[in-house]
Amino acid sequence: MEIRFCTVCNESIPDGEFDAGRAIVSGDRAQHVSCALQRSVRMGGARSWLTFGLALAAAVISTYLLVLKVNEPKEPPKMVEVPEVVEQRLADALRETETRLDAAISDSGRGMKEEFQKSLETRLTRHGATVRDATVEAMDELLRIGSDKLDSRIRSNNEMILKIHQRMADIVDWKISIQREAEQLRRDLEAAKERQPVEAPAVTEEQPDVPAEPSQPAIDEAREKEIDRWIKRLRDADEDIVFSATIELARLKALRATPHLVDVLKKHKDFYARLGAATALGEIQSVESVPALIEALNDRDDLVRTAASEALHRITGQDFNFVSGLTKNERIRIQKKWRAWWKDHETEVRTRLDQAGARK
Repeated sequence: MEIRFCTVCNESIPDGEFDAGRAIVSGDRAQHVSCALQRSVRMGGARSWLTFGLALAAAVISTYLLVLKVNEPKEPPKMVEVPEVVEQRLADALRETETRLDAAISDSGRGMKEEFQKSLETRLTRHGATVRDATVEAMDELLRIGSDKLDSRIRSNNEMILKIHQRMADIVDWKISIQREAEQLRRDLEAAKERQPVEAPAVTEEQPDVPAEPSQPAIDEAREKEIDRWIKRLRDADEDIVFSATIELARLKALRATPHLVDVLKKHKDFYARLGAATALGEIQSVESVPALIEALNDRDDLVRTAASEALHRITGQDFNFVSGLTKNERIRIQKKWRAWWKDHETEVRTRLDQAGARK
């Protein structure tokens, strides 16, 4: 006799329970009808509903058998034995049904899994694309801002370079004009040396002494007026005009413009104006400007420092190897050398340049 156990409550099921319809067999599993009903209701799903259907059918059959049992005559009819072939076919049909049901459930689960994976991949792809697009947009914005700043700086540098080139061209033109004037003066001087003296005309009768009107003072007066005009323009608000004034005062050798040029060298905010002032003081060879030029060796702009060094060399003939690109400490050491040297040689330089007295 084979003992079966309920796969739900794990209790043994007597054979009488199967005969009475209170237990069912599904394949190799045996269950109480009540356990099968509870399990099918609790679990849900296609397979559980099948079990619920089988259990319900078993319950109906057991109820029907119970009704028959109650209404049957006292002498029970003879039991008709079911052939083994029929039982085997029923068992095979039940197993095939369970197999197909398992396959359908498996296919359904696999389809749901594939559909979930596709949905998940779609969402991840869409989310990844959104993050990637946002990152690319942020990077593009940063690159655009950096590019705009770089373009602005490049434009500013280009404008400064063009301005420097223009100023340098003005300086070159100014130097060329000075060289031409110097060459013309040299030729005029040589021609004057070669000119023969003119004999004085014979005096026939005495003439009253009438002073001749000198022409040179008129020329000097025009020069002084021009110097005054350019000195006034040193105070102009336009730095280009100030720079032009320094060039013109250097051309005129306006020694009396020294204090005004020194003021521009010390206080003007435009480095081109300070550069022009230092260059002009060197061209004028103003002894009075030497202390200010020594201070300008530590100017905040390298071009101004270089121009001040060249002006000092032009005035004194002295050079302490001041070059572009020196550190602040190196410039301070050279300034100390200049002050000490100027203290010992100021009188000598003034005498040589005939500037021993007050400013002219």
